[in-house]
Amino acid sequence: MKNTGVVRRIDDLGRIVIPKEIRKTLRIKDGESLEIFLSSDNIVLKKYSPLEGLQNFYKTYTDSIYSEIGNNVIIVDRDKVVAVSGDLRRKYLDKGISSELEKLIESRIVVSSKEKKIISIVDGLSTNASYIIAPIITGGDAVGAVIIMSLDEEIDDFIIKTGMIASKFLGKYIE
Repeated sequence: MKNTGVVRRIDDLGRIVIPKEIRKTLRIKDGESLEIFLSSDNIVLKKYSPLEGLQNFYKTYTDSIYSEIGNNVIIVDRDKVVAVSGDLRRKYLDKGISSELEKLIESRIVVSSKEKKIISIVDGLSTNASYIIAPIITGGDAVGAVIIMSLDEEIDDFIIKTGMIASKFLGKYIE
């Protein structure tokens, strides 16, 4: 565990304030949920993701889609890539998402480009691809996205619909 040197008092309602620098570093925004658990004699706060913990399901889901359409299939939460099937697996899996992708997820709109275009999915890496980015909405919150990318050819309307269906299914599944 990393020592920050920051000490905070607990107020009379049992609350503590997480310093702005730590929230910024961990990309914790107002209104986001934190998971609280004990580790021996420590209280641990972890950024909560409804997509986390279902990696085996997501892997099977992305593999199923990939086997039928042959394009890279990626599932991200609000912080990192949680599942990838296709050529980009080693490059993308468990990497932090880019601020560009984070803004697209927050916008809650489906974004696609049938023609190849530069897109940044993970921090520090841009890719020239045709793609669909469909946010996963659950309980009114954008919790992640399904991304289908083709590095070689243009995607068509079928691939765009597949990405939209996949994101809606995951949103309902998580609820």
